[in-house]
Amino acid sequence: MSTAIQRMAEFTAGLDLASVPAAVVARAQDCLLHGLVVGIAGRDIGFGETAEAAVYDGGAGGSAHLLTTGGRAGAVPAAFANSALLHARAQEDTHGTFHPGIVTIPAALAAAENAEADGATFLAGMIAGYEVATAVSDPLTELTTPPFRATGLYGPLAAAAAAARVFGLDRPKTTSALALAAAFAGGTSETFAAGTDEWHYQGGVAAANGLMAALLARQGARGSVHALEGRAGFIDSFARGAEKPGCLADRLGAEWRILDVTFKPFPVCAFNQIPALGAAKLACEEGIRAQDVVTLDLKVNEREGTYPGVGYDGPFTEVAQTLMSVSFGVATALVHGQVDYAALQRFADPDVLSLMRRITVIPDPAQPPKSVAATATLVDGRQVRIVIDDAAKELSWSRDGVRENAQRLLPEMDLTAEQLNRLFAAVDALPNAADLSVLLAAVLPSCRPVKIHADESIPAP
Repeated sequence: MSTAIQRMAEFTAGLDLASVPAAVVARAQDCLLHGLVVGIAGRDIGFGETAEAAVYDGGAGGSAHLLTTGGRAGAVPAAFANSALLHARAQEDTHGTFHPGIVTIPAALAAAENAEADGATFLAGMIAGYEVATAVSDPLTELTTPPFRATGLYGPLAAAAAAARVFGLDRPKTTSALALAAAFAGGTSETFAAGTDEWHYQGGVAAANGLMAALLARQGARGSVHALEGRAGFIDSFARGAEKPGCLADRLGAEWRILDVTFKPFPVCAFNQIPALGAAKLACEEGIRAQDVVTLDLKVNEREGTYPGVGYDGPFTEVAQTLMSVSFGVATALVHGQVDYAALQRFADPDVLSLMRRITVIPDPAQPPKSVAATATLVDGRQVRIVIDDAAKELSWSRDGVRENAQRLLPEMDLTAEQLNRLFAAVDALPNAADLSVLLAAVLPSCRPVKIHADESIPAP
């Protein structure tokens, strides 16, 4: 009987974009567009620049582009820095508690530039990364998170699968790449309780580690085929005591979990999206004003409501605190009708802080994941109740929904409307693109040219 790593490798090495359902390819393009748009909107926040400065060695070369400044670096440091950029404003895509896009996209992009791959190969790598990692995270994340952070645990598998497919590794080498990536996994969630910066870079470390695993395997490094189920393997290390699922990753290619990926409308924790959305609906659809609210009771999922940082109610000195605080996000959404990044920086907003004192968060074991039951008691004695129990319905956007969100974020990006449309067109054209030059020209800062090969320079828009 094959092991999970072997099944994952067989799927990855044999993945051909031409045989992937059209809906899956389209979803990968949606995930790519969302990830890049959120990254561009995060260029001025600083975490991408910090990551680039940390890996910059003083040289001007490298096979891959850095998306914050437009510079170049080696594939591994580029994957790290670009992941930090895509995660800078915490508005990435989500599958369960795992954020596959911030790991898969930077690793696939760096590998594709390194290998001078075409658009179809890049997209195949992306799909492999999303599918392989979510095949493991889906059944295990409830057992591992917290205390471990899902993106740190499952991200290296995503990056390794993406890079292995882009590099065209055969099945044995892909097996080793995934096994090595499993051994490189890790990451705690204490950062959210402390309000510190580790979480901004955990995805980058996962992307870099997974890409390095694929590069090592390409050079002949070997990994254990029992890397997941083996004694002292991934499952025993991170989900100790759990029964090992014998069918792990046995539906790859028959089920496509990328279709279950959801998107964040707000730059806050995934667990706070639906509560904040409920508050925005109270403001925008029910016409409720913050000053009309006597009390606001929020029933949320018990695990999510007790996740590190979610219950924090101040004082606030860092965005890392406000984006994790469910009461801050809900109060902001009700006061302003939405949550943008600027609102997360207003630590002393008097209207938000006043409303927070009237909010009670109730972690309820009977409340489904990523749901909310909100009851507002008003000064006129009325009670208004809003229930959102289907996160997928609200956050699993269509192609048009992803683009509408991108246009909504345009004021926070360093792009014009025309440049954003060029990015839309570049993503659409990827399945038939000879290389990634047009995509990169649409993404990189406009002050720098895009160089795909040493003798080629393509002006950025």
